Amino acid sequence: MSCRKDTYNAQPSYGYQNEFNDDFNADTHNWSFSDPADSAFVSINNGYLDYYYNPPLKGSNTVAIDIGLNINYNFTLATSIQSNNVMGLAFGVSNAVYGYAFMVDNNGNFALYNEGSASVQPQAILDWQSNPAVKINTWNTLEIDQVGSAWQGYINGTKVFDMQSQPLSGTKIGFIVLNGTEGYADYLTAQW
Repeated sequence: MSCRKDTYNAQPSYGYQNEFNDDFNADTHNWSFSDPADSAFVSINNGYLDYYYNPPLKGSNTVAIDIGLNINYNFTLATSIQSNNVMGLAFGVSNAVYGYAFMVDNNGNFALYNEGSASVQPQAILDWQSNPAVKINTWNTLEIDQVGSAWQGYINGTKVFDMQSQPLSGTKIGFIVLNGTEGYADYLTAQW
């Protein structure tokens, strides 16, 4: 089994009633897709979600599933990812908006973006910044907690931001990659 969840302890529980877990040992949540025209592919192999995106034009690609996350109350989302470029945790995604992206790159940086929609461009909430918590050429554990009206972000167990929460409109969560990325996820969990 590939799961690295025991490497970092999640933050304290806030009386959560629901839980979602995917260890990618099978494609039970229908993550896989193939889009040859945009050179975007997701598959589940050997306990990992494999994400490849190398489009002819620059951009990002998101894969997300609806878990029924209650976006109006406290929640915790966590994953372990590794990529050769930029990959992150996507949340608040709906059919109309691309939600938010908590991302790390392979140079030791992280960012938090509002990904916009088909008619609204992505906008930085926390623009790219270096942080020693981000590991290069290996796995990074990302966690975002919504507690009351605050968002707290953690990388490898280190808090990297604590800020006012932003409006959420979607209950889908998943992953985002930027062009030229081959990335992997080891697990995805949610509590709410």
